[in-house]
Amino acid sequence: MLKKIFFFFQSDLLFTISFFLALVASSFGRFDVHFIDFQVILTLFGLMLTINGLEKAGLLNFIGQRLLSKSHSLRALIRTIVLLSFFSSMVLTNDVAILTLLPMYLLITKGIQEQKSVLLGAVYLIVAANLGSSLFPFGNPQNLFLFSFYNLPLTTFLQTTGMMVVLSLTLLVGSIQLLPASPLIIKKTTHLFEKKYTVLYLGLMALMILGIFHVVPFVLSASIVAFVVYFFQKELFRSVDYRLLVTFACFFVIIGNINEQDKLIEMIQPFFQKEQQAFLGSITLSQVISNVPAAILIAPFTTYKKAVLLGVNVGGGHIDCFVSEFDWLQIDQASSPSRTKKIPSQVLYGEYSLLIHNRFNRLSLFRDRLIGTSRQAAVPEYTGQLLAFKRLGAHNRSPSY
Repeated sequence: MLKKIFFFFQSDLLFTISFFLALVASSFGRFDVHFIDFQVILTLFGLMLTINGLEKAGLLNFIGQRLLSKSHSLRALIRTIVLLSFFSSMVLTNDVAILTLLPMYLLITKGIQEQKSVLLGAVYLIVAANLGSSLFPFGNPQNLFLFSFYNLPLTTFLQTTGMMVVLSLTLLVGSIQLLPASPLIIKKTTHLFEKKYTVLYLGLMALMILGIFHVVPFVLSASIVAFVVYFFQKELFRSVDYRLLVTFACFFVIIGNINEQDKLIEMIQPFFQKEQQAFLGSITLSQVISNVPAAILIAPFTTYKKAVLLGVNVGGGHIDCFVSEFDWLQIDQASSPSRTKKIPSQVLYGEYSLLIHNRFNRLSLFRDRLIGTSRQAAVPEYTGQLLAFKRLGAHNRSPSY
């Protein structure tokens, strides 16, 4: 029993730290349910259900296979998978894009000799997913929180994120053009998707978006989604990342108590009273504790909403790259045991030159499924089993939505 409890807390450090800090804050201060922003919690809950439903329906998998089968060179293949990752993550979030497309990409490129270009293509795929998800408020948890906290108009939000996304996509596409255009033959495979569930969950996603934009009460939209999912596919409730929801609640409790400490506020606020300070502070804190908690911690202490929004999206846990490089090596060694145990210089270049959202630790999701197993066997199995491990914003863990 003690081992299970220990493993539960050890497996998600961000949840563990936020939980115990919330206990400490409540002990020295107080616990008040009004500290918790239930709009963010319920909206995240509804989005998790709809997005997991769309992932299970297999639409993105179907589109990916159809597009990739038309690629006749390595450069075209990487460009196709990167653009699909970028645009699909705008609606389906970065997690679904990466979890669906990365194993597909690794399987297709398994026998290609130019592995340095292949690995760099995987970097671009992950970066593209995170960039695309930055555009809209519902693309990732930090955007959703900041959109709700600052009550940002949609036009202001898109003006802030749009330029960053466009410039970053231009850099990505330009970088892909430097890759070799080696001839490529891809074996076509038949991949179907469940049309009924695809239409159903797209409709529920639209309802959740209406709730985010206050067209429909968020309680009503989340309740309808929960009722419909329970009626059609109640097993999706098991794929909800409840620890992420509790993590958000814990941070709200922490911030609620901090806001009642005048002396503490006077100490913190001067660090974020200029636009440049808010921007650089958001980036720095995101590097250390990841972007989701950074957004929650910084937002109450500054009015520079655009600077914080850009900062937490540009930051994103670069400190994880050392662990992620180890994960990368293990994936690479699983397919080619004789390969030199060295991170290709192109990969390191891509990692540092594309700082925006570079979260290499996504690759650790597939480590256990790929080591000691052929990718042909691993890919069909990964989808359902990885749903329970999704995390965003924590070190050494899978995406979170």
